[in-house]
Amino acid sequence: MVSIGWLTVVAAAFVLGYLLAAHDVESALARIQALQNERDMLSEQLAAQRSAQTKMERSHQMDVAAQRAVQTQMVQLEEERMRLEQRVKHLRALLGAGEHGVVEVDELAVTPLDDGSYRYRLTLSQLVPDFSPSEGEVRLSMVSDSGGARSVVPLADLGDDAAAGRHAMSFDHFQVFEGRFRLKAGVEPVDLIVEIVPKDDTLLASKEVVGWRAALAAQQASPLAPLRGVPDAPADRTDR
Repeated sequence: MVSIGWLTVVAAAFVLGYLLAAHDVESALARIQALQNERDMLSEQLAAQRSAQTKMERSHQMDVAAQRAVQTQMVQLEEERMRLEQRVKHLRALLGAGEHGVVEVDELAVTPLDDGSYRYRLTLSQLVPDFSPSEGEVRLSMVSDSGGARSVVPLADLGDDAAAGRHAMSFDHFQVFEGRFRLKAGVEPVDLIVEIVPKDDTLLASKEVVGWRAALAAQQASPLAPLRGVPDAPADRTDR
């Protein structure tokens, strides 16, 4: 009877332990399932947040690109406005010039070269019909920015040869001038200034400002032809 009693106690303990273990397994499985569901939900939320972040980044990039495009367009419009203002000044000068001649800048194109220097081509023309000849000197200068301070430097001081930046002018209809110059380290070009210094009072003195960006854009629209003769020497061409 004692043995039967002990066996009953052991069997009851075994059954109780089995039931408790089964309950723990079920609880653990339920907990695992809940954690998996929570993980899946968090994964979906993370994917949604990543998708939203990607869209925001793309939208930001588009906004930045659009802003840069607007800024570029504003610079171009400002340069065109300045050119039109100069054109109006020339025309007003022409109206009051009487027998005087007026020279204008038809084109100023700048192109970078492989050796780090720049080449320019300047085309001048006469506004007054049948005025001849237009004689004097043309002087080019650069407005530059260095460390937030702006300065005006003659291209003759930056030229690869003595003739760069200063040219004798004598033409009936138009004349082309070419030369090379080199920028100093840390200098940011802003504008180019073309100054007309007449030989006598039959021609009006004038200045015209051409934006650096506009000069580079002019080169892209109309690539410079090879220089005639020695590559480092400027070539002036005149059409009478």
